[in-house]
Amino acid sequence: MHANLSECDEEHGMSAVDLFSAALRIGNAIQEMCKTMVNHRKEELCSILGLYALQNIALVSSESKHQNIQSTCGSVVLQYSKLLMFCGFTYLGLLTGNDVTSATTKLSKEEDDNFLDCFSFAMDGASLVGLKIFPITPLSLLFRSCLVTFLSSLTVVWTSMHDDMSKYAGAEFESALKEVQDNCIRKWEAINMFRYVLSSVNYSWAIKSHSLDLLLTLVDDKCSEETNDHVDFPCSTQIFAILKAIERVMIAAPDTLMRKKAFSALKRVISVVPSTQRFDILQALIENSMFPSLTAILLDLVKNEVLRESRRADQVNGSDRSQDSGESPPWASQVLELVELILRPPEGGPPCLRDHSEEVLSALNLLRLILIIDSRGSRSAKMLRDEKIRAVYSEWLLPLRSVVTGIQSELEKDGGDDENQMACLLNPVQLVLHRCIELVEEKMKGL
Repeated sequence: MHANLSECDEEHGMSAVDLFSAALRIGNAIQEMCKTMVNHRKEELCSILGLYALQNIALVSSESKHQNIQSTCGSVVLQYSKLLMFCGFTYLGLLTGNDVTSATTKLSKEEDDNFLDCFSFAMDGASLVGLKIFPITPLSLLFRSCLVTFLSSLTVVWTSMHDDMSKYAGAEFESALKEVQDNCIRKWEAINMFRYVLSSVNYSWAIKSHSLDLLLTLVDDKCSEETNDHVDFPCSTQIFAILKAIERVMIAAPDTLMRKKAFSALKRVISVVPSTQRFDILQALIENSMFPSLTAILLDLVKNEVLRESRRADQVNGSDRSQDSGESPPWASQVLELVELILRPPEGGPPCLRDHSEEVLSALNLLRLILIIDSRGSRSAKMLRDEKIRAVYSEWLLPLRSVVTGIQSELEKDGGDDENQMACLLNPVQLVLHRCIELVEEKMKGL
């Protein structure tokens, strides 16, 4: 099927639909065989049928970039979903991946590792890390990790995007969504499910858009900060991978609405990351960002986190003065490193404003907020020590001011359309830069 589908194009969409229908008839035949079996033999064959159905849903989804196939194959996916329910799969198990884990564990036998190779299409992307480590064979672990991320989540996405499937799923699907929303561990299992769908080039933008809709539905404000400190969350690398997948949609999506939707999903997921990991995750995203506009967006998110943490500290200190130790907050060094990364790049010299004005402006706004926070109350001079203040002034701000002054002189001489555009980008940078210099100079008076 996979080989034949690769030769089908949009003009021959119906031949692809015929292939999907033929594969469904094979699935129906396996279902009839299941009905004649009992005990563990029936369980094993039902597991095979369930994985077979999931693999075919993945094939349908990979071909759904052709609009005629997407509109025609909803009924085929519905029939595969019915096979999944017959095999004992549930929407909750599909959302979290636990049903797929159970099925692959039943079929994992050390003496017959090659059996799972029959599901060759599901092995695409199998080198990627799964949800968690289970004591099963390496091959089945790889197989499970691929199925969990690709196939199980695709079934749920089709349920949310296709009217007939939504009607069939009914209250069970809504109940599964609510149970995931109300449970932080299951919520993170479900969030992790979408990362390969969103980052893969095999699936249409329509499927990715519905994936984002479902992700926004799952991630709400019910997972409180208090809970974050007392439950097991995915490791930082998994969270990072999820956010990078969402970033890809933000960068590459063909329309503005979808890019905005991806940004909303990015903010939602970051908001439920444990506070102890949040700055680490944001720092990793910024350090691995290749696009100045994206870096600027991420720096703005860091600024929002700094503001929130500062207000929280003020509330604690206001209610209990003994809690104010006068120590620098734990996030201070990370945030200053990020500002330095932009204002004093590792390759040396001040940043290139013509190419990086957005991220420079965001970094300056972040620095301004730090300077304002640092000048208040008993935390004064704690985030920025004497030597750091001098470095900020002489190594970050003054070289940047020289660059701004030089560009302004060039713009006054030329005065073309490109220069006018550059002047519009430069003006806010200049305003915030001068404010930062004023704040630093004020602080240096007390040194």
